[in-house]
Amino acid sequence: DMLNLNIVYQNILQNKINRMEGIEFLLSIIEKSEKTSSRLESLTILYKLKTRDHFVFKTLENCIISDEYEEIRIISAKIVLEYYLNMGIKCLEWAILNDTSSKLLKVLGYMVNSKNSQPHQALSKIFHQRLEKIAKKFDVVFEEVPFLLDLEFNLDNYNSFNWNPNSKLIYNDNIMFKVQDRHVLELSISLRDQIPSSINLLKKLKNLNLSCNNLSQLPNTLSELSNLESLDLSWNDFEIVPEILNKLNLNEDINFQNNKIQN
Repeated sequence: DMLNLNIVYQNILQNKINRMEGIEFLLSIIEKSEKTSSRLESLTILYKLKTRDHFVFKTLENCIISDEYEEIRIISAKIVLEYYLNMGIKCLEWAILNDTSSKLLKVLGYMVNSKNSQPHQALSKIFHQRLEKIAKKFDVVFEEVPFLLDLEFNLDNYNSFNWNPNSKLIYNDNIMFKVQDRHVLELSISLRDQIPSSINLLKKLKNLNLSCNNLSQLPNTLSELSNLESLDLSWNDFEIVPEILNKLNLNEDINFQNNKIQN
């Protein structure tokens, strides 16, 4: 369990057990345990140990390519990107081009774009290719795709309905957006605690429905949505009216009912 894993970690740090043996123990849990939480914790410890031992790589590669759990694939990819980059570049390319988790793509995209080395630049190009593929799939401009990743919109499991050749509705359980002429014009999001600040990428957004969330604040970037015509903030947890709303020219078209504002 977690307690034992933490003891293993402390013992490795304090040289009470041989580092190699400790790492092999962690690998055996990652490969054989049926408890996802223990596997995840073991990978997190490997990440903290900054391990660069070659024999660890094969296990990480297997996790990235074939593990069914998103969080396991994400932490494995982070370790490879950080400590096994030259050895693991092909495996990371594969993940960027094929993994269906928008959260994994969001994390890897951020990491590959944050450094300027040759391998990072190569992976950044691959990431760009994947964004283009997603843009084509959803029929939106390339620039709006990072927001969909930040929302962690499921890239595989969603419904879509074509109004006409230029416009479609795309939706899953708690996200719905209308695309017209390759821009997101209408967006509805529910059951969230916060809205990604990259919402400012939706330059043409007209109608934004944020009702039925747990929001108590809004990103400042919302003020950059110059085409916004209506905003629904009903059924949230706002205790005060966010100042950002003063910067939007929407006076009549903001629904603020059923929040926690005391009159």
